[in-house]
Amino acid sequence: MKVVESSALMAGVLLGVIASTVPAADGSPAGDCLVVSDARPATRTRLSGAVPDEKPRWLRNSGYGLMFHYEVFSRHTPVSYNKAVDSFQVVRFADAVESTNASYVIFTVGQHWGKYCAPNTAYERLLGVEPGIWTSKRDLIMEIGRELKRRDIRLILYMTARAPMRHYKIIKAMGDALPTINGKPAGPGVNTMSHPRKVKGFRRSENQAPPPEFLRNWGAVCGEWSRRYGRLVSGWWFDGYKTEMKDAYLPLKQQKHNIDTWITAVRSGNPDAELAFNAGAHPILSLCTRGRLCPHQTFTAGENRDFYQRTKKGRGKLLTPRNFPAPDGVVWHLLLPVSKGWGAGVKSRFDVKTLKDRIDRIDSEGGVVTLDVPVAPDGAVPRDVLGVLEAVGRDIEKLKDGSRSY
Repeated sequence: MKVVESSALMAGVLLGVIASTVPAADGSPAGDCLVVSDARPATRTRLSGAVPDEKPRWLRNSGYGLMFHYEVFSRHTPVSYNKAVDSFQVVRFADAVESTNASYVIFTVGQHWGKYCAPNTAYERLLGVEPGIWTSKRDLIMEIGRELKRRDIRLILYMTARAPMRHYKIIKAMGDALPTINGKPAGPGVNTMSHPRKVKGFRRSENQAPPPEFLRNWGAVCGEWSRRYGRLVSGWWFDGYKTEMKDAYLPLKQQKHNIDTWITAVRSGNPDAELAFNAGAHPILSLCTRGRLCPHQTFTAGENRDFYQRTKKGRGKLLTPRNFPAPDGVVWHLLLPVSKGWGAGVKSRFDVKTLKDRIDRIDSEGGVVTLDVPVAPDGAVPRDVLGVLEAVGRDIEKLKDGSRSY
């Protein structure tokens, strides 16, 4: 009997040693678990703050967040752009966000003009320029990320899935597909943002499959920021991931550099980053009602102009998770401007009651809402808009409790 007990005890110890050294299912060390060994089989007691086996989806229970299109619609010179970025008052901006009780911020690093509010050596090297020409000298994203983290507010970065479309030379330098006319390069003299209605046979860069060379270069650009910011960045919202890029996913897997390798770089600083890909404002695309745009997608881009579907006859159904369900495993997310338009306006289009009702309903059905908010070069939010958001945020607990409150 004593021999059996001793063997059982030794087996328990060995099991404990093995369990404590085997990596978890996600590849991380099992250092967040305490192994308790005795004469019974080894058991795991989770320590306070440890990550559960099934990672919680923080975004699903966030209620609502705010998006800021920062200086992406202005045609800046290097001097004027750096002056604008240098004027941004990070603490005041974070104070304003905190006053609304928003759970997260989506902030644009840059867009089609090719200017980015953070240095990036990979981007600068590809363009053959010094910092401060196409990128700001100040790392505004790092400062915002740190200030929001102090307030327990998450940061998601807005970025384009393709090279900045307004500049032929940048598209070429990034190795992306050049605009074409009837399948032939359009050349630098043709407006890169044109349309087949204006130029017969024209195709934009984003309406073509991305070349492997571009995905290698874009991985270097996005990856540099990802590794720099680490877990200060909780997600990425990629614009311009058109159906042509979606359709190219499988053929590109045969290449050394593909969409998978790009996303690996995007997540190199935070493997748990939430990812959205945007192809347009129609619910089929923005809410993924017919499936993910990208296999790596974890939340819907959600781009829309209102809380209702737009139809040829006018207003359609209310945009909710039940009316327009997203694929399993994808967090349902709606994005719309709270004011006049994307990054524009000085007053809210919606009253407090309407915003609470819509956010509450979407939350009760397992979704989340982001309101795009105007922001000045120095980071100021229009007073009238901020006042409405502050009133909405006073009931934040009701807006993210998963049940109907209004």
